[in-house]
Amino acid sequence: MRTVILLLILISLPIFIMGELIDFVPADYDFFLLFKEGSLYYPMIKSIPFFNFLLGEEGLGLEYVAKSLLENVSYNTRVSQDLLYEVLGRDVLFAARGMIFEIQSLFSLDLNYYVEALRNIGTNSILVFETDKPEQFIKFIAGITNLKLSYNEQTWILQDTDVAIFSRYHRGYLVFSGSKIALEKAIDTYDRPESQMRNHPAVQRLLNQPTWICGFFKGNSFGIDFPGINSNSYDTDYFTVLGLPNGESLQIIVRQYLNESDDLDKYLSNSSNMRNMPLIGDLAFSATASGPSDIAHEISLWFQGVEEEIKKIYDVVSYILNLSEGRIYLTSDLSGEQIRFAAIFDLAEKFDNSILVKYGARNFGEEYRLPILNGFVSFFEQGRNLIMTNMSKDEYDRISSRKRLRDDAAYQYLSKELPEKDIMRIYVDLGKIVESLLGMKARGRVMICEYLENGILIYKVEVM
Repeated sequence: MRTVILLLILISLPIFIMGELIDFVPADYDFFLLFKEGSLYYPMIKSIPFFNFLLGEEGLGLEYVAKSLLENVSYNTRVSQDLLYEVLGRDVLFAARGMIFEIQSLFSLDLNYYVEALRNIGTNSILVFETDKPEQFIKFIAGITNLKLSYNEQTWILQDTDVAIFSRYHRGYLVFSGSKIALEKAIDTYDRPESQMRNHPAVQRLLNQPTWICGFFKGNSFGIDFPGINSNSYDTDYFTVLGLPNGESLQIIVRQYLNESDDLDKYLSNSSNMRNMPLIGDLAFSATASGPSDIAHEISLWFQGVEEEIKKIYDVVSYILNLSEGRIYLTSDLSGEQIRFAAIFDLAEKFDNSILVKYGARNFGEEYRLPILNGFVSFFEQGRNLIMTNMSKDEYDRISSRKRLRDDAAYQYLSKELPEKDIMRIYVDLGKIVESLLGMKARGRVMICEYLENGILIYKVEVM
C-alpha cells in the first residue's frame, strides 16, 4: 500500500508543479501561454528537419549565434549562461490582459525579437520562470536586455529611459511585469485560489494534456493571420492551443470554441481532389469556394498596382466565385525569379467572358488576356474548370503537367491525418523558399488546415 501511494505522488507531482505556475494568472486576464519542460522537448524540436536547419551549424546556425551572444552576457555579468539553459529547461509562463496574441509571434529568426519582446512586456502582462537562483538569474536578464538593475522594497527594477520592468521572487518563481500593480496582483492571485484563471473548467481540462505548448485565450484575444483564415469573424467563447513534437514534425493545434456553430457545416467541402491538382513551384492552397473567408481579396493581394487595377481583379474573381462550387485551388512559385501563379475554379455554371471584355480583356483564341500592370492575367476553360493565371495558356499547360501534388511525398505525409472534408488548407515547401532567398539547401514543409469537429473550429499547423 505504501508503494502504491508513493507511486501516485510521483505521478501527480508534475501536475502540481505546473499548477503552481498557472496559479499566478488572475481570472480576469485574457490569456496565458505555457511552455512546458523545455529540456525534454528542445532536443525533439531540434531533430525536426526545418528546425534542425534553422538551429544547426550546417544551416543558419541560430543555436551557435545564441550561445555566442549568451557567452558575452555571461562574461559581462559574471553569471553562467548555464543558468538560463536550466531555467528555460523548466516551465515558462506568459499571461496578459488587453491585447491580442497572434500565433505568428511565437517564432522569429531574429534573436533580438525575443529580447525586445521582454523589454516591452506590457503593463498588464506577466512572465514567470521557475528558479532557485533569483538574484543571479535576474542579473543575467538585465545583461541580455541591457537594462539597469536596482532593488527596492523586495522588488527588482530593470529600467532604461523608456523601459521599466518589475520583478519579485515568490514561492520558487521569479515573476516579471511591465507594472508594479500587475506584479503585485499576480502574486496576490497565487495566494488566493478563488481568484485564479485555472478555476475555468476548460483550463482544468487543458492542463491535463501532455504537451509542450499549452494556451488558453478568452474571446477574440487570439488571432490567426494566414491566407484564407479570419478567426476573429466568429462569435468566439474561447481558444485553446496545444503544441507538441510528433516524430519528424511539430504540430500546433488551435481549437476555437464558438458561441454559435450550427451553420458552419456549409463551409466544409471535400479536399480529396486537391492531390490531383498541379503543383507549380512551392505553394498549394485550396478552400471551399463559398467559405467564410474573402477569397477574392486574398487573390487580389497577389497583384500590386493602383487601386483601380486591384479592384478590377477583385471584381472578376468575385464574379467567378459566384459561379463556382466545391473548391478553389491556387498554386504558385514563390521562390522563382518571376512569381508564377494559377487559380483553378470548379464552375457550376457557364462562364460569360463578357465581364473580362468589360474590364479590357482581349481574345487570344483559346484564352482571354486581361491587362494588369506590366503584364496580363489569362483566363481559359479546361472541362469544368476555369483557369486564371499570369502565364499564357501554352506556358501553363507545359508547366502544370510536370508535377501533381500527389507526387510530393511530404504533402502525402502531412495530409494523412487530416479529415477528408475541411474549409481550407495550405501547403508550402519552405526549403525551396529558403534556398531561393539564402542560396542554402534546406529541408522544410508546412501544412495549415482549417476544419470542423463537433462544432469546434480547428486550425492545425504542422511543420516538418
